Amino acid sequence: MELVLLFVTIIVCAIMAGLVSYKVNESRDGKHFIGAKAEELYCHAEAIDRELSQFFGDRYALIGSAHRAAGAGDDALEKAGAVLVKAKMLVGFYFPSLAPALARTIAAVATAHGALTRWERAKAGAARDELVIALDRDVAALKDALESLKTAIIETGRAAGQPALLTFRRPAKPAVEGRVLRIAA
Repeated sequence: MELVLLFVTIIVCAIMAGLVSYKVNESRDGKHFIGAKAEELYCHAEAIDRELSQFFGDRYALIGSAHRAAGAGDDALEKAGAVLVKAKMLVGFYFPSLAPALARTIAAVATAHGALTRWERAKAGAARDELVIALDRDVAALKDALESLKTAIIETGRAAGQPALLTFRRPAKPAVEGRVLRIAA
């Protein structure tokens, strides 16, 4: 009888060890997957920031010139839009808690682009100068929205599994007053 009880104990212990090992590996894989998706989303947010900075930077270079609009540079806006769509899919699939931060960013992009369009269509004068100030304010709001999105992604990635990119603390830093992109007019 003792031999049967010993045999049953060994089988039960082996089954329990297998189940625990399976659950630990499954949990680790899930955390790694979500952490990798957070890292991918952060890279998309960085790409959006880079492309939009290039787009608005090209336009800012025209503020002091006689040209009304830049002929080239729309490809940066198209690239940012394509990356924004990928980021929206990642948020929708894996990080629904980041939807408000992404929506704020999308709204800020639309507002800043609208302000830029109004400035490009305006005639020279005081009204156009006021539109430059409004454009600066809207681009600053866009930069703040992007920084808030990046910070939220980092916090979500930290909670999920801390891949290498997301281990460093990035403080949310608001855009400074005045000319946001620091391009001389």
